[in-house]
Amino acid sequence: MSLELRGIHKRYGAVRANDGVDLVLKAGAIHGVLGENGAGKSTLMKVLSGFIAPEAGEVVLDGKRVPLGSTRAAIRAGIGMLHQDPLVFLPFTVLDNFLLGSGRRVARAAAARELERIGGQFGFRFDPGAPARSLTVGERQQLEIVRLLWLGARVLI
Repeated sequence: MSLELRGIHKRYGAVRANDGVDLVLKAGAIHGVLGENGAGKSTLMKVLSGFIAPEAGEVVLDGKRVPLGSTRAAIRAGIGMLHQDPLVFLPFTVLDNFLLGSGRRVARAAAARELERIGGQFGFRFDPGAPARSLTVGERQQLEIVRLLWLGARVLI
């Protein structure tokens, strides 16, 4: 697997958050993006994950251009982002949160098995019927990781 960001440009008014950023990432490696506050790191990750659209540039995953500016398109292409504050709906159950965004019609029992299977690969244990508010912040992040993997993410930000 290869992931390339080519010529990414993003402005906020007069501020150039990303000015022609090129980045090549290889499979099986953990990469870090370092820089001062305001250097454009978060903007670049939001572009990569489809959360925001750049003015110019492209993202290419395994030789195929990824549509930019749509998180749904990014996850379909295999790119998912785990946000600093987990995107978990506290009034819902763990299983309901797992199913969010899938767009699939899946029997709840089958989804619970998938939650257990994928989570088990990483030592994560969930009670599918537990309210999400009962999870620690770390467990909420684990739930989000499992959901992204189930949705098909091959690249986790």
